[in-house]
Amino acid sequence: MNIEDKKTALDDDSLLYQKRDDSLGKKDTSNLTRKQKVQYFKDYYLKALLVVIAVLILAGALIYNMFFRHQVDVLHIAFINGAYVSDTDTMQNDLRDYYELTSKDEYISLDYYNLDDYTAQMKLSTFLGARVIDLMVCDEESFAQYSALGCFADLSEILPADVYAQYKDQIVMGHEEETDENFNVIKTYPDKPYGIDITDNAVYRQYGGSEKKSILGIVASTERLENVMKFFTYISDTP
Repeated sequence: MNIEDKKTALDDDSLLYQKRDDSLGKKDTSNLTRKQKVQYFKDYYLKALLVVIAVLILAGALIYNMFFRHQVDVLHIAFINGAYVSDTDTMQNDLRDYYELTSKDEYISLDYYNLDDYTAQMKLSTFLGARVIDLMVCDEESFAQYSALGCFADLSEILPADVYAQYKDQIVMGHEEETDENFNVIKTYPDKPYGIDITDNAVYRQYGGSEKKSILGIVASTERLENVMKFFTYISDTP
């Protein structure tokens, strides 16, 4: 057989010879059915749109509460991942009594954040940036993560000497890290006493505190230090 005379089964303009274009492209959407357009939107735009909406809602809520609604956050505690209390309602009511709050516009906020949820991550980051959160109760992994980000205050510097001495056996060390633009660690700072292990604390357990190791830290940017100090008195075994 003369191979040169053999005809190919494919024409020169066959799809096999055309340059591949993996993207559907905006120019092609007009030829799609309604169902295909819906699927295209879900694949390429829905996730980004939901993130934008979540950020706008959080920003709007913060602006509204800060400038238009006369609410006062007396204390804001964030519980992270495996560190939480199951009876937040009772704890919130007891803290209101302890802080002697009578106005409906004064709040004790106890919020839980599951960092496996991207929206929860965004909310926590937004609140930390806005200096809304005063205290964080973390499991070991999230404590190390937020220590590395420089979120916590040095307890040896911020707590009164007698209070620090009271919790010296429960002190948990952490360190801050410096990273490059690719998030590679380029510098690790010395360990500092950033947290207190409250796993076996009687008050924490009273409200259904998690059996997983729970570490309490003071957010470095808190603007309600007096109320934070009062909370440390509250969680003493004999408040």
